[in-house]
Amino acid sequence: MRVISGQNKGRRLKSANIQGLRPTSDRVKEALFNMLSPFLNEEVVVADFFAGTGNVGIEFLSRGVKEVVFVEKDERCVHLIKENLKDLGLSERAKVFKTDVLRFLRSKHCPIFDIIFLDPPYKSTYAAECIEEILKNNKISQNGLIVIESNLDFNFESAKLTILRQREYGDTKITIFSFGGRQF
Repeated sequence: MRVISGQNKGRRLKSANIQGLRPTSDRVKEALFNMLSPFLNEEVVVADFFAGTGNVGIEFLSRGVKEVVFVEKDERCVHLIKENLKDLGLSERAKVFKTDVLRFLRSKHCPIFDIIFLDPPYKSTYAAECIEEILKNNKISQNGLIVIESNLDFNFESAKLTILRQREYGDTKITIFSFGGRQF
């Protein structure tokens, strides 16, 4: 795993052999950020939910967003995220929470985000549950984006969200939802 672009371009990230850990591949990450690049600037606040190693959130930081909030419940992954942030000098613009994503979305610590990246376990219902909780608790800004990395079977519909893009890469699907009508 490496950082693809921005201030930390080419830097390697630490990983670990943890059961269930499935870091976003460089190929998928590059395609994702090609789609998201028009929406990234120094005012954007991002959530990296089910963060794993922090691979995607770190890419957002490297590309200049204001802040990334990482949420991960596995202690070993939280340690990896903190190590990677420290090694790259990105800790000042990051917050890391060791908790369940749904619990975090219901907490007073959860801000409103401009972009929310969700990469839950592929065979779970967490993506749909998280989107419902995000909308219920108003945790996405007007014109914000919700990005889901899922298996090919994932589908979700809501009158409050518009699918901006949906692409498949092998057994991975990236879906970008807009809240409030934002367009590419």
